[in-house]
Amino acid sequence: MQNLAKRSWLFMAVLLLCSLFWLRPGPAWADGGKLVYEAKLEGEISQHMVSYLERVHQEAAAAGADAVLLELDTYGGYVDAAVSLKQIIMDAEVPTYCYVNDKAISAGSLIALSCDKIAMKTGGSIGAAEPRLGDEKADEKVVSFWTAQLTSAAESHGRDTKLAAAMSDSRVVIEGLSEAGRLLTLTAAQAVQYGMADFVVSSETELLSVLEINNANIVPVAYNFQEQATQILNNSVVSTVLLVLGIGCLVLEVLFAGVGIFAAIGVTSLALYFIGALLLSYTAWIAVALAVAGLVLLILEIFVVPGFGACGILGIASIVGAVICVAPSMMAAMLQIGLALLVTLLLIFISLKCGRTRRVWNRLILQDSTSTEGGYVSPPVGINDLLGESGMALTDLRPSGAAMLGGKRTDVLTEGSFVLRGTKVRVIKVEGSSVFVIPIENDEPETAEA
Repeated sequence: MQNLAKRSWLFMAVLLLCSLFWLRPGPAWADGGKLVYEAKLEGEISQHMVSYLERVHQEAAAAGADAVLLELDTYGGYVDAAVSLKQIIMDAEVPTYCYVNDKAISAGSLIALSCDKIAMKTGGSIGAAEPRLGDEKADEKVVSFWTAQLTSAAESHGRDTKLAAAMSDSRVVIEGLSEAGRLLTLTAAQAVQYGMADFVVSSETELLSVLEINNANIVPVAYNFQEQATQILNNSVVSTVLLVLGIGCLVLEVLFAGVGIFAAIGVTSLALYFIGALLLSYTAWIAVALAVAGLVLLILEIFVVPGFGACGILGIASIVGAVICVAPSMMAAMLQIGLALLVTLLLIFISLKCGRTRRVWNRLILQDSTSTEGGYVSPPVGINDLLGESGMALTDLRPSGAAMLGGKRTDVLTEGSFVLRGTKVRVIKVEGSSVFVIPIENDEPETAEA
C-alpha cells in the first residue's frame, strides 16, 4: 500500500513537470517580444501572389501577430493583381511593413505605398509606375484609374499624393524632381527626404532595428505547392511556350506519321496551360470547356466533315476564345495566339516540302494526277488559234476524222453530221483538245491527199 502511494506521488510529480513544460511561454512572447510574419513578393507581380499574401495575413491574424513584414523586389507586373494586393494590405487586421529590397517599380510602387511603413535598401528605387499595354502607354481611362489607386494609397498613410501621381502620369510636373513628359522615380534617399518612405537601411539587422522588431520572433511564410505551381504555370513566358508547344505538337501529330508522341506532348502542354488558369481562378472552367469543344470541332472537321466549313471556323473561334478568357490581358492573348499561328503555318510549310504527311492531306488536297500514263493528253499548243480557220477534210467525218487546217493534219469532229472526204470545212469551236468543224456550203468535194 505504501509503495502504491509512493508511485502515485511520483506519477503526479512527473505529470506536473510535463504540464509546466507544455504550458511554458513560447519564444515569441517569453521575453515580451513581438510576433512577425514574413512574406516575399519577388519578380513579376501576378495573380498567384494574391492568394499567397491573403493566406499570410490570415495566418498572421489567427496567430495574433503584431505585424507582417513584406519583402518586395519587382519591376512590376499586372495591374489587376497589384490592385488586389493593395486591397488585401489595406483591409488587413495586422499592419504591414514593406522592405523594398532593391526596387519597387511600376506595380511594386502601389504595393509599397499601401503598406503602413516603408523601409528601403540603400541604393533602392521606387516609382516609374505608368500603366502600359505591350510597348505602348495605356489609354487615358486606365491611366486615370491607376493614378487614383496610387494617390489613394499614399493619402491613406499621409504621403504626398502629387508625388504618387507623378509616378504614373508623365504630365504631372514636380519641381526639381521630374519634368513634363517624364515619370517620377525616386532613389531610397529621395523617397525618405520627400516622405514617400520612412527609412533607408543597409542590412537586415538595421531593418529589424528601425522597425522595432529586432527582438521579435520572425515566422517566414513560404509559397505552398499549389502557389508555386500557379506561379510557374502562369508565368507569361511559360504559359506562352505551353500554348505554342501544345498546338504545334498537335499539328505535328496530324501532319506527320508517328506513334502518338506528338499528341501526348501536345495534350499534356495544353492541359498544363489550362490547369494553371484553373489554379488561378475556378471560373476558368468556362475556358476549359471552350478549348475542349474547339478541339472536338476541329477533329470533326479534319476526319469526318469534308472541306473546311462551320466546324472548322467554330473550332478555331472556340480555342481563341478560351485563350482570351485565361490570358491576363488581351495583348498577352493576341501574342500567344499569333505565335501559335506562326508555328502552325511553319509546320504546314515543312510538311508540304518534305512530303511526309498523313492521309489528312488526301482529304484536303486533290491527289489524282492527269499524267500521260494515266491516259490524259494535254491539248496541243496553239490549238485555240484554229478557231475560224478553214481547211479540207482529209477523211470522211463520221463524225470524227481528220482535216488539213493551217497546213497541219488535225483531228476534228462534226456536231453529228456526215461530211465527205475533200469537203471544205471551217472550225466553229474548240473545247479542250476537241476541234469542231462544219462543212462550207456550195463547195464541191475535192480530191485530197492524206
